[in-house]
Amino acid sequence: MIPKIIIIHHSFTKDQKTVDWDAIRRYHTSWRYQGTILSKEEAVHLLNEGTKGIEAPWADIGYHFGIERVSGLLTRQTGRPTNLPGFHCRGINSYSLGICFVGNYDLAPPDDEMLIFGATLISELLNQFSIIRNDVYSHHYFATYKTCPGSMFPMAKLKSLLT
Repeated sequence: MIPKIIIIHHSFTKDQKTVDWDAIRRYHTSWRYQGTILSKEEAVHLLNEGTKGIEAPWADIGYHFGIERVSGLLTRQTGRPTNLPGFHCRGINSYSLGICFVGNYDLAPPDDEMLIFGATLISELLNQFSIIRNDVYSHHYFATYKTCPGSMFPMAKLKSLLT
């Protein structure tokens, strides 16, 4: 895969304090139904009963990177390798990188420190893959029924920090 665009997401964490990267990976790599993780046995049972909407596990977390505050320190989390398609934005995974800012930015915006930290990662990726600043998008640009990366996420400010 050769990335051409970068998609910004949020994790929709309810309390913005929970360490979530491992939980997101666990969720993405598990059987799921209506937002709940199932055992394989539970999923097979529901499938055999004809239940619709059972989601099979993915190979890995859907994002390539995460930005998360762990014990007060900003951390760059690693997801899928950049040479493999993500599973974060239907229809464009084959040529996009997914970056998840951990938190719920429908409730409050990320602080400036997190934006600057994220902009550093994004700038590195822009330079590494010859992507231009205008090719950094909010997830909701492609999934208009969502607010992702949150209605209070300052996308213009993030883009202004890119070098």
